[in-house]
Amino acid sequence: MNLQKPLTLAINRKSNARIVTCDFQRAASILADYLKKITGGTLLIQSVTDIFPNLILKQSENENLDGFCYYIYDKDIVFEAPNEQAAVYAVYDFLENICNCRYFTSTEEFIPFDGNLTVQFERQEANPIIAYREVYYRDYFDSDFAEKHKLTATHAKDNIWGFWCHSFSTLLSEDEYFEEHPEYFALYQGKRVGKNAQPCLSNPDVFEIMVRNLRKYMELKPSCRFWSVSQNDNSSYCTCEKCQEINEREGTPMGSLLDFVNRVADEFPDKTISTLAYWYSRKPPKTIRPRKNVHIMLCNIEANRGLPIETDERSKESKEELLAWGEICDNITLWDYCIQFRNLVSPFPNLKVIPENIRFFTNHKVKMLFSQANREYEGEFAALRGYLLAKCMWNPEVDANAVITDFCKGYYGSAASSILQYIEEITKAMEDAGGELNIFGGPLDYKDTWMNESYFYRYNELMEQALDSVANDATLSYRVKSVAMPVWYAGIVLGYGSKEERMTRIMKFAVHARKQGLERVEEWKITPDQFITDAIAALETV
Repeated sequence: MNLQKPLTLAINRKSNARIVTCDFQRAASILADYLKKITGGTLLIQSVTDIFPNLILKQSENENLDGFCYYIYDKDIVFEAPNEQAAVYAVYDFLENICNCRYFTSTEEFIPFDGNLTVQFERQEANPIIAYREVYYRDYFDSDFAEKHKLTATHAKDNIWGFWCHSFSTLLSEDEYFEEHPEYFALYQGKRVGKNAQPCLSNPDVFEIMVRNLRKYMELKPSCRFWSVSQNDNSSYCTCEKCQEINEREGTPMGSLLDFVNRVADEFPDKTISTLAYWYSRKPPKTIRPRKNVHIMLCNIEANRGLPIETDERSKESKEELLAWGEICDNITLWDYCIQFRNLVSPFPNLKVIPENIRFFTNHKVKMLFSQANREYEGEFAALRGYLLAKCMWNPEVDANAVITDFCKGYYGSAASSILQYIEEITKAMEDAGGELNIFGGPLDYKDTWMNESYFYRYNELMEQALDSVANDATLSYRVKSVAMPVWYAGIVLGYGSKEERMTRIMKFAVHARKQGLERVEEWKITPDQFITDAIAALETV
């Protein structure tokens, strides 16, 4: 370790430093704001150095657009970044790793106070492998919170992506064209399909219309680099003679799709055209190769989530698809899944798998990563899982166990030991039962294995221990109840215990769900009120 000499940034709650920048005013303001919270001292922002220690933010020529470095040079701390966003990332990184700030959720962070702040560290440098990083939890929809974790906020991606996915209906409207030109749409099971249809990709008129419409959309959003030209969310792809000929030759329906997308990409050489490898189009074609400005957005929805995709036999197909695309494409966007769609508030012990999967992805040409998590408010371990995903996306080699432990100790206080024990035990029980974890599953699928009655009561015991340990702290009690709620949910679904015990569990769930603002227990469908009403009705029949 090559530590530089220590620098004192505050003495007796008064600043002993200045912030110097001509390039990065927003990053400088963030740095000044947080250092005032940490030290109590106000830092001036200026354009020239002086006799005080300086925190200098300056432009670099780093080719990695999100890359940065910061280091101590003589009496100054120097931050170098190629643009304002990377400079903001550098500042948040410094505040977290050198000043020990923590950004737990969009509303809860930890800022240590030190009126005599002195820092000492070796040179810090970051050049993330994953160029685009998005975590689809509601907290990360917010730009301010997302960039604290060096992520792209969901709401901010409209400035980057013109279309994100499933764009065929936008580019070729069924309402506008189907009645007069059914031949523009897929021949599927012997007839032309109109509603939410895939287009007939071998039809030359379809190509002209979609390119013309895409150009109009690009004119409305000229700053967007990425444009998805991709299938609608169904399996009714075209089987007309011309489309079928390409697909049979290429051994996959991706044949006609990638042929079409390549031709579109040729029309827009200054843009990146993305297309989904999803559902019927996951398998790469035999001979057709993506153009240099084509991105493949591979969706691994079929993979098992309980064991690493690289080694789990049940995920063999997903693994082979990624490896095959990696052989022919240098620009892979991966759409990964960290959600249990049909049981959003239910135990889903995949935390230990996340870092291993992300390392596997980045080792095989994944340059952009979207993690579809729970877009509803809250859900099982939403805060911790989002935090872990963010850390692993930024640095796939991060010590994930240390991240989990650090988060739990900081966010759950004295309940951390019980919660960490719960994570270990439920993960081991799931792995010992074979490691099955289905994104469309739930407690009933595992009632004979890692969610059997004996295991459930052990999990419940750990939650009671956690709650008892923070009983005198309203804030920590609220956070721990959010961890316990999935266990209560599982107990309700599985009907464990006496009638009285089950009613008590339902009421505990109901009180916290309403206080929390929970909106769904199943994606798009079941509200907490409906779930509670149904649970009480089922109990009355016992």
